[in-house]
Amino acid sequence: MKKLSVNIVMTYPVFWSKYQVLRDFIQNFYDAIGYEKWRQSFCYDYKDKKLSMWVNGVTFNYEWLIHIGASTKTNKPKGYAGFFGEGFKIASLCAYRDYSWKVQMMSDNWKIDVTDIDKSIDNTPVKMLAYNLYSVKKIDETRLILNNITPEDYKLFQDTFDSFYSEDNPIMGKLLWKGDNGAVFLRSNNPINERLPVTDDYRRKGAVFCGYQMLGTNPFNLVVCLHNYKKEDRERRSLYSFDVIDIFKAIALQVDADCAMIMLEKMRRYWNTHQRKFIDIDSWNDVVDRLVRNISKSPSTKDRFVKKYQNLLCLDNVCTMAERNRRWQARTWLKHQEEQYIPVKETFSLLGYPTIEEECEKHGGFVLDDDANAFQTRCFKVLEDVCRNVFTGFFELDRIPERKIIVNSYAVYTGMAVIYKKQNQMLNSMGIRIKYDVRKLYLKSVLFTADGYYKALSTYVHEMCHSFGGDSSASFSLALTFAIELLMANKEIVAKGRCKWNQEFENNSNTVNETYSNPDKLNIKDVG
Repeated sequence: MKKLSVNIVMTYPVFWSKYQVLRDFIQNFYDAIGYEKWRQSFCYDYKDKKLSMWVNGVTFNYEWLIHIGASTKTNKPKGYAGFFGEGFKIASLCAYRDYSWKVQMMSDNWKIDVTDIDKSIDNTPVKMLAYNLYSVKKIDETRLILNNITPEDYKLFQDTFDSFYSEDNPIMGKLLWKGDNGAVFLRSNNPINERLPVTDDYRRKGAVFCGYQMLGTNPFNLVVCLHNYKKEDRERRSLYSFDVIDIFKAIALQVDADCAMIMLEKMRRYWNTHQRKFIDIDSWNDVVDRLVRNISKSPSTKDRFVKKYQNLLCLDNVCTMAERNRRWQARTWLKHQEEQYIPVKETFSLLGYPTIEEECEKHGGFVLDDDANAFQTRCFKVLEDVCRNVFTGFFELDRIPERKIIVNSYAVYTGMAVIYKKQNQMLNSMGIRIKYDVRKLYLKSVLFTADGYYKALSTYVHEMCHSFGGDSSASFSLALTFAIELLMANKEIVAKGRCKWNQEFENNSNTVNETYSNPDKLNIKDVG
């Protein structure tokens, strides 16, 4: 027997959980076998608190276990059991020091027991990690034996075993795509073990493997594996959400169009996601974009997707006030449609989907306007007179807004206002700040009926309240509440306005009847 120092002090400040220790021990065998034959070639046995794990037909030299930084990863010589570098040494230290596990490794014609040795550094006594080395009868295998393993420890070992990538891993469902650097599966019905790493933001709906190990989870019913992804943390703790998104980004560039379509379907909640800031590490925006572009490159997959999802409408970025106004109109139109449309991000236009504005315009949803004619102008004046008498000091009425008519019946707006921000803002009689000038006020032509007075008046007042803010603003809501109270408090003025409104319709009716009963008064140009 020979005692060999590993030159790691026993007080070395590294602390691995039992899961991490077992995972690193298993990792060495996994690297030697490879994922293709992993579950067929890796052997283990547990009895009387002794856990043995081994692989047949593979041996290596014990010298790889002595020096920090030494690893068979360097040259990958064929037939060496896998990559016993710093990982095995630190795992042995934590197993021996922190959990009182007895660690024994054997291969070829040697066997070692993990122990410690007394050393002196600058005349100070220290304990170092060490091996007891024995010469034994030659064997054609590599075997690791752990003693003092409780049944609970053994259950943890079995769970840890499932954290390694293989196509027959129990959490793997249908294989969707497989490439040189990764694979994508549907999730099986088997639950992901609670002991396996979890990405806190995503819980355990889907799994993420990188470097052939499960290191995190995802919020979709998918198992995404990126073999050449290297995490910098040497202790290999679970992935953060931005790590998971980075892995999805890399995979989205590699998968075929059919797999991209299934992945995109699983990510449906993010079809309308947009980057919230210039650098947004937690956004799925880029992943969705890459999957859509991937689908667009395959005519057959593209056609299949469009046939399955027929009512998608793209939302382009809007910058100018005119573009925002069209977007507001289009969104309002969309809310009133019986057919259910789904807004998605602009990248879906690569699949042939129209924008929300294009569809709104196609169906006549945008406001088409015209100037008020003589009769409509007189009706406007009735409403304006009521406002002057009811809302003195409430609205700024020094300048009456330009009168405009919404002429298309399919437009969803009954009224609309064009507003400009005031440079010199002031408070009205109720103490509400007047922020905007109402330059143009639109009423829909269908309001101009004999019994449309109250609807026209309420619409006019609503649009005038935009001098205090937009529809969703608190100041607009407050102003509208006060405006309704003022109308109710001035019922006589409102009633007189209705009489004038009805009189205008009676006069207009008489004019039309007189014109058609007396052809000499007919103005051909006006009629035409």
